[in-house]
Amino acid sequence: MIELVEISKSFGSVRALDQVSLEVAPGEFVAVLGPSGCGKTTLLRAIGGYIAVDRGAVRLSGHDVTKQPPDARRVGMVFQDYALFPHMTVLENVAFGLKMRGENKVTREQKARAVLELTGMDGTEARKPSELSGGQQQRVAVARAIAHEPDALLLDEPLANLDRNIRLRLRDELRELQMRLKIPTILVTHDQEEALGVADRTAIMNHGRIVQIGGAFDLTMNPADPFVSEFLGLDK
Repeated sequence: MIELVEISKSFGSVRALDQVSLEVAPGEFVAVLGPSGCGKTTLLRAIGGYIAVDRGAVRLSGHDVTKQPPDARRVGMVFQDYALFPHMTVLENVAFGLKMRGENKVTREQKARAVLELTGMDGTEARKPSELSGGQQQRVAVARAIAHEPDALLLDEPLANLDRNIRLRLRDELRELQMRLKIPTILVTHDQEEALGVADRTAIMNHGRIVQIGGAFDLTMNPADPFVSEFLGLDK
């Protein structure tokens, strides 16, 4: 489970997160939508430990990780730009996090091969990222994120750089994989169709706050305020 308890974060005079509370149940998939600068990516980075919150608490599987650095949190994060190491092979990229966590070579290679098979990337172990398509690179990034069996999976617009057909296919594959592994997952995206089509619930953010969260039907039939209605294009 992912639990955020009234977390706040400011950058100078800008309040990026303003007392945000959120619970993501085991196996649940939550998408986060909102205009640019609303705090979506800051929210993910706070959960991952890449930024320290000013106040509030972050809990993963019941453990308070608020003051822990990223490498001490059992979190898998997939970035928009994939962030693969170009000088490493696919297998080395996927095994890298396991190596940093102290796994021996045999164990980490076994785990890396297993998740590559799970993501449909078996057979590419010896290739370099530059030898893969964008969709393949994203699958490797996902494999790396789940290799250490994380307590939470964080997705920062992971499909934004792909063309529509590949994006739709990978979106469905990602959801199927997440359901199989039952990892609580948060997806940040600008794509409303992607969020409402794949997530169990979608949180709408504005000015550092979650202004409404719910399923696609609830959001579209019962928008909480004029902002949500306008943002989702319901007032047209």
